[in-house]
Amino acid sequence: MQEMTIGEWLDQWFEVYTEDLAESTVAIYRDARRRVSKDYPELEQMNLASLTPIKFQSILNKLGKKYAKSTLNHIKVLYNKLYHAAIENHLCEWNPIHATTIPKYASQKIVNALPEDQQRKFEEAASKLPVVDHFAILTLLFTGLRRDELRRLTWDDWDKERHILSIRKSKTKNGVRNVPLIPEVTVMFVQLSHRAEAKHSPFIFSSNGKQLTYGHMRYICKKAAKLAGINHVTPHILRHSFATRMIEQGADPKSLSMIIGHANVAFTLQRYVTVDQSHLADQMMLLSNIHKEKERR
Repeated sequence: MQEMTIGEWLDQWFEVYTEDLAESTVAIYRDARRRVSKDYPELEQMNLASLTPIKFQSILNKLGKKYAKSTLNHIKVLYNKLYHAAIENHLCEWNPIHATTIPKYASQKIVNALPEDQQRKFEEAASKLPVVDHFAILTLLFTGLRRDELRRLTWDDWDKERHILSIRKSKTKNGVRNVPLIPEVTVMFVQLSHRAEAKHSPFIFSSNGKQLTYGHMRYICKKAAKLAGINHVTPHILRHSFATRMIEQGADPKSLSMIIGHANVAFTLQRYVTVDQSHLADQMMLLSNIHKEKERR
């Protein structure tokens, strides 16, 4: 049996086994490797067959005091895949990752939507970006699409007559869906279709004829946030912001869950909708007869 260190096998694994994976997935795995190697550089020097469940569990336990459960899960998934491939290639005989668990005390990552006033500033700042970048940001805010769902959109996915987007490939089974478009998005798509580049690219959102990259999507959100004076905005925050604005405007939770591609309504409400203090105050006013009287005047 050939001897190989974990680091050497990681290099080969990324080179060979990530070719068919989404760019965003590969980025997550690379980030997981970076975090582990930063805190435990000695791990990559170990022989593949030398790693024990107790050693990896110890690493997970210590990382659990620093990172959220979602990050720990990415780490565990990466190393589990690494050992599964190593066994298939006769580099080791068993997978020590199977016997490990994510520590319960690790925090749960929370993604908050932009408050309404910050979203207005963000939208205004986004208007200063190139038209494709501006429209990409607004489409995320007005449809709730995932970043990669937007990147993959082709002109064939847009039903002009029915004003619907067909999401044919997504992160989950429920992500494959039809998303109704509001007029503002339709207007943007019409404008994009008139660009000279639209004749040479199958993608609705493109740069030099190619789909926007994973990194570019993060970059334009970061740039618009800086212009707006907001600390941190990602494409995923815009998805949460869409869900929150929908609920604030009285959208049916079941319909919202279907629009953004979730199987569970409770998950949508618990994880994707942020209720700020001003909205709570508005809801309390529904009970006030004095407020109702003022509204009638």
